[in-house]
Amino acid sequence: MSSSSNDELDMTSPSFNPTKALYSKNVKMLSDTAQPLDNISKFELTASGEVKIKAEKPRKLNEYHTEAEPIERDLSRVASTSQTTLLRRKFKPRRTVLARMSEISKSRGPLSRIATFCHRKQRVKVYTRSAASVRGHCEGYISAFDKHWNLVMDDVDEVWTRKNKYKSLAIGNSIKMDPVEKPYTVIRRIRGHQVCRRHIPRFLIRGEQIVLVAKCFN
Repeated sequence: MSSSSNDELDMTSPSFNPTKALYSKNVKMLSDTAQPLDNISKFELTASGEVKIKAEKPRKLNEYHTEAEPIERDLSRVASTSQTTLLRRKFKPRRTVLARMSEISKSRGPLSRIATFCHRKQRVKVYTRSAASVRGHCEGYISAFDKHWNLVMDDVDEVWTRKNKYKSLAIGNSIKMDPVEKPYTVIRRIRGHQVCRRHIPRFLIRGEQIVLVAKCFN
């Protein structure tokens, strides 16, 4: 009888009785350092069969653990009781396009030349492309740019090449209509293509359409 009762109080025995062990004072603990009512994930079983407590890992500091002053927040509307919490948040200054333009002007590279043209108000010629060839060029002053080579130009003279487009008349009597003024002028015609020219006060060119940026010497 005593051997069976001991087996019921032995945690390693298959006949262990947890209900009896809660009310008995003769329960043998597997580890003397074990803490009662603790999380079981903190314990580990060694190769010798001894149960030990895992060592706590140092916590990593996140972005809120900085040297900035703590911010008080009142959570009385959220929680049932009035309580406040302290967060350490690091605020980064916002960098606008103008700030990035000034930073690029101090660096070295292709964009530094664009910054030089922009700050010195030099007239430049920007060659643009089509799907398969060079479409034309734009002459003007660069007023803004970004790292993707998107350019904002002022006082732009654009010259580009396009195919001749002829519209066939509908069946019936022809009707005379007033000629519509085109926003461009045709300079010359070359083998089914026509070279057009127009003036634009302000123009935006996407960087993916740019082939070359050069300084105008005339």
